[in-house]
Amino acid sequence: MLKQKKSIVGLDIGSSCIKAVELTREKYDYVITGYAQVDVANEAARQDAIAELMRAAKFRSKRVATAVSGKNVVFRYIGMPEMGEDKLVHAVKLEAEKYIPFDVNDVEIDAQKLAVATDAAGKTEMKVLLVAAKKTVVADHARMLTELGLQPVAVGVDGFALGNAWELGDLVHPGIQDPGRTVALIDIGATKASINILRDNVSCFAREVPMGGQDLTNAIARRLGLEPAAAESLKRDPGEQLAVVQEACGQTLEDLGNEVNLSFDFFENQFDGEVQEVWLTGGTALLPFLEESFEKIFEKRTKTWNPVEGLKVRSDSVDVEALNQLAPQLAVAIGLAASS
Repeated sequence: MLKQKKSIVGLDIGSSCIKAVELTREKYDYVITGYAQVDVANEAARQDAIAELMRAAKFRSKRVATAVSGKNVVFRYIGMPEMGEDKLVHAVKLEAEKYIPFDVNDVEIDAQKLAVATDAAGKTEMKVLLVAAKKTVVADHARMLTELGLQPVAVGVDGFALGNAWELGDLVHPGIQDPGRTVALIDIGATKASINILRDNVSCFAREVPMGGQDLTNAIARRLGLEPAAAESLKRDPGEQLAVVQEACGQTLEDLGNEVNLSFDFFENQFDGEVQEVWLTGGTALLPFLEESFEKIFEKRTKTWNPVEGLKVRSDSVDVEALNQLAPQLAVAIGLAASS
C-alpha cells in the first residue's frame, strides 16, 4: 500500500497521441516504473484509447494527474499590490472578471506570483500570472478518468507541467542549468505549442500557440500532393526525402518561430532579461531538422530536451529502448507525475 501511495501516473492526453509515465518516489530517488503511449484518431476515441493504454502498461498505481489546454484555458499577466501567497488566489479571483473572457463562476482559477518590481516613484507592484480553465472541461477530464476506474488527483496545465519536469530534471541531474539562467521550454504537439519561460526554475511566462505538427503535415501534403496520412508518415520518417520535407516545412516553421519570438519579446520587455536557451519537446521535436531551423529563427542556443535524463528506470517493467527513443515527447507526462 505504501508503494502505491508513492506512485502516480502522469497522463498527457494529446489530440493525436496519449502518453503516460508512472513516476515512483523511492526514498530520495524518482524512478520511472511504467510507461506507455498510444496514437488516437480523434477526440471521440480518447476514452477507449486511455483504457487500452492503461491495460497495456499495467501500472502499479491508479492515481492519475492530467492536464487541460487549448481554447478552454486562458493565461493573463496582471499587476497587483504586493501581498502574501496565502491571499493571492483570493485576491485574483476578485479581479479576474476584468481579464478573462469567461464568467468567473464558470472557471477554475489559479495564480502564481512572478516578480516584484518598483517603479521610479518607489511604488511596488507584483507581477502575477492568472490561469483560468473552464470548470466543465476540468470536470469532464476527471469524470472520464473515474469512469475508467482511475483516481484523478490533479488536473493541471500543460505549460506548468513542462516547468515541473524541468525542475525535476535539475533536481536529479544537478547542473543542467546554471544559476540565473533563463530558459524557454517549448512543447510542440499536433495542434498547439506550449511555451514556458523560466528563470532560476521559476515560471515567468506561459502561453499556448495554436500551431503544431499537424500544420507541418498539411504543408508537406500540399507541397508534395499527398494524402494527409501519407504526409504524416513521411514527416515521421523522411528517409532520403529529408531535404524535400525540410523545404516543405520551411514557411510553417518560420510562422511558428515568429509566434514564439513574440513571446520572447513580451518576456524580455516585462522582466528585463533575455531568453538564453531554448529546449524543444513534444512529438514535433523528433523532426531531425527542427533544432537547426529554430536556432536560425531564434538566434539562440536551441536543443532537443530529454526529460528522462537523470531519472532511474525500472527496466523490468519499462521498455527502456522505446522510452529513450521517444523521450522528447514525455515532458508533460513526467511533469504531471512530478507535480502531485
